[in-house]
Order: sequence, then C-alpha cells, then structure tokens
Amino acid sequence: MQDSAAFDTRPVWRITVPAIIGFVALVILVGGLGIWAVQTRLAGAIISQGVIEVQSNRQVVEHPDGGVVGEIYVRDGDAVSDGDLLVRLDDTFLSSEKTIVETQLFELLARKARLEAERDGVDPKALAARLAEIQQQENVDPDLIAGQQRLFEARLDTLNQQTEQLGKQLIQIESEIEGTEAQLVSLRRQVDLIQNELKDQQSLFDRGLTPASRVSALQREEASLTGEIGRLEAAVARLAGQIAATEIEIVELTATRREQAITALRDVQTQISELAERRLSLDVRLSRLDIRAPVAGTVYGSQVFALQSVIQPAEPMMYVVPQDTPLLVAARVDAIHVDQLHIGQPVSLRFPAFNQRETPEIDGRVITVSADTFTDDLTGQTYYRAEVAPEENQIDRLKGQALLPGMPVETMIKTDERTPLSYLVKPMTDYFNRAFRE
Repeated sequence: MQDSAAFDTRPVWRITVPAIIGFVALVILVGGLGIWAVQTRLAGAIISQGVIEVQSNRQVVEHPDGGVVGEIYVRDGDAVSDGDLLVRLDDTFLSSEKTIVETQLFELLARKARLEAERDGVDPKALAARLAEIQQQENVDPDLIAGQQRLFEARLDTLNQQTEQLGKQLIQIESEIEGTEAQLVSLRRQVDLIQNELKDQQSLFDRGLTPASRVSALQREEASLTGEIGRLEAAVARLAGQIAATEIEIVELTATRREQAITALRDVQTQISELAERRLSLDVRLSRLDIRAPVAGTVYGSQVFALQSVIQPAEPMMYVVPQDTPLLVAARVDAIHVDQLHIGQPVSLRFPAFNQRETPEIDGRVITVSADTFTDDLTGQTYYRAEVAPEENQIDRLKGQALLPGMPVETMIKTDERTPLSYLVKPMTDYFNRAFRE
C-alpha cells in the first residue's frame, strides 16, 4: 500500500510544480508587458520623402523677347559670378530695324526744324544753326540736313518771288491811278472852261448875237467831259480795290505758308512721338541681348547648345544654382498628418543616395510649413510642403560627402510621445467609432 501511494504522488509533483512556475512566469510576462505598455513612452514620427533645395531657390535664366543665339559663353557646370555674360543674342535684325527707325526719325526732326522756321518766319541762317544743333545731338546724316536747308530756301525764294511779283503789280496799279487822276484833273479844268464859255455864249444867244448851234455844241461837249470824268473816277476806285486785293494776297501768301507749316508740324510731331517710342523700345531690346547671370553660382540645365538656334520668349534657357547658399530639405507631408506638424519640430534626415552603413542620420528642424496643400500633378495626392533646415554643424557629420540640389531625402519628423498601449488601442477605437456611425 505504501508503494502504491508513493507511486501515485510522484506525477502530481511533476505536473504541479512546472504549472506553477509557468503560471508565475506568464503572470510576470503579462504584467511586465502591461507595465511596459502603460508606462513606456515611445517617440512618434511622420515619415515623408523630400529633396534637397537651396534656400534661395535656383535662378531661372530666361529672355522676355526671345531671339537667335549669337554667342555662348558658358556650359553646364561652369561657375559664374553675379552679372557674368552667359549668352549673347544676335542683333542683326534689331540693329537693322533701329537704323530704319532712326533714319525716319532724323528726317522728321530735320523737317520739324524747317517747318518751325517757316511758321516763325526766320531767316535761313537761323534755320542752319538749328539744324546744326540737331546734327550734333543726334548724329543726323548731313544730306538730310542739307536737303531740308535747300527746301527751306527754295520755298522762301518762291514766297519772295510771289511777293515781289505782287509788289510790282501794286506799283503798276498805283501808276495807273496816278495817270487816271492826272486825266481827271485835266478833264475837270476843261469842264470849268467849257462852262464859262457856255455861260458867255448863252448870254450872246439870249441877245441874238450867236447861233443856237454854238450853244448846243458847248452843252454836248460839257456832257461828254462830265461822263468821261465819271468813267475815270470809277476806274480809280476799281484800281484802288485792286490794290487792296493785292495787299491781301500778299498777306495771305505769308499766312498760308504759316498755316501749312502748323498743319504739317502737327502730323510730324505725331510721327516723331511714335518713332521715338519705337526707338526707345528697340534700345531696351538691344540692351537685353546680353543675358547675364542673376546670381553667383553654378550653371546647369542649359538648353542652349548651338549658335543661331532660336530661343523662345520666357522659356528657361538654363538655371543657376546660387553659390554658398544654405541648403534645406523640402519634404512632402501627407495632409492627414498636418495636425501633428508645426514649426520647430525636430527632424531626422536620412540620405538614400549615400551608403547607409557609413552615413549617419543628421538632425534638423522644421522652419516653414505651407499655408495650404499642394497637389501632385502625376498622382493627384495632396500634401503640405515642410521646409527642414539641418541643425548647425550637422553637415560636418557627413564626412565631406556633398549634398546637391535635387538629392532625395527621407525625413522623420518627430511627433508627441505615446505609450505602446495607445498604438495598439487607437486603431480599434477608431474602427469602432466609425462602425457605430449610421
């Protein structure tokens, strides 16, 4: 019986002790995990992709008007200083157009000076002085100056000849008036004599001492002379009217010349203004033919490869990456994480382009968050742009490896610390919160 009892108690010991040990270990494990899940704080992070950019952005080199390439001074990879000549466009067309415009403009300026001289009635010497001043200021072709001077003198000679001819007509008319008035004086004296003789003959006729025919003849002669006097007086009046008309014609010659000059000046001034604007525009375009570097830096992405190639207006020709400009990382953060994103957050930066065994992570900090979302044109995904600047002296940890614009970067933007339990529970609570909604 004792042997049987001993045999029965041995399995009980073998099963009970391990079970107790296992239960205690399980309690310790579960309890430890529970305490760890509740008490431990794990740092969260927003993982996003980004690229390296220069803080002042790359500078686009473009031309507002476009043109034909005349000379190329730089290629991709060349270092340039601010204001260095990059490309010179061909000026053949613009220079030719400017020459045509200036020829027309200078001709109009000389014509304007002549018309002003005609308007003001100055002499040829005054016009010559004014034309010489214009030639000195604008470097006008001497032939244009001489042509306007000759035209002014020819028109002035024509005016003087017409005035002189009219003056001669005045002298002739005045001579005719003087002759007519002399005839009138003579006729009036004859009338006076005839009247006296007629008076005497009438007295003799009344006494029967002379025939009636004699008296009648004197009366007829008196009437004829009186009629002639009237005709000559009318002729004098007509000649006086011709003098007035001729004098008016002389005045009108000068007035017409002045009015024509004023009318022509108005049109010339309008054309001068238009050509001056075209000339100014061409000067501006010619001054822009030399395309220079907007900043000091390195040239890349050049689209100018050959002489006489055509550059389209406002199309990028090349880019200049600014020299000695701090780098930053432009990260694309999903819109759902924006509530955890703010300026000043610490960030860990990893560079997939480098050997990860040798390249450490470097620390940075969020310096800018975009005010609104952007949309990727290819994927349609919306995101916020966060700019991250490496912390001071962190670049030195890269051991001389160069960071270049456009290089990919993996960013881990650190968020608030959470317990492991919250990581396990939050997905379930979020699910049930959505599940119990109608």
